[in-house]
Amino acid sequence: SLGERGEQFVLDFERFRLEQAGRSDLAREVRWVSKEDGDGTGFDIQSFTLEQEQELYIEVKTTNSGKYQPFYISDNELAYSREWEQQYCLYRVYDFKANARLFRLEGAVDRHVHLQAQNYRASF
Repeated sequence: SLGERGEQFVLDFERFRLEQAGRSDLAREVRWVSKEDGDGTGFDIQSFTLEQEQELYIEVKTTNSGKYQPFYISDNELAYSREWEQQYCLYRVYDFKANARLFRLEGAVDRHVHLQAQNYRASF
């Protein structure tokens, strides 16, 4: 699926970023959490910041469309971005099929985008 390919792209990018910074040790520890532990943790990739060597929690959102194409984010992902704001980053991967590119939104997601409810949970 597109989402899985986008996550693989970011996983490879993070390992490359850390390698280029001379941190092969950290590059080897980057994890594909959504694949290894299952979807639902609130993020997809666990990497590291260079400055403080803290864990970096990355959510990946991928489309084949342009940079500003809307994407979906779950309540769980949004809550995680708020709780771990100092260590959270959303990677927006776009134009994936043609010429994949990305940009980062650091911190709580709702600081960067307008959120619009699309689904509701109905219960008794």
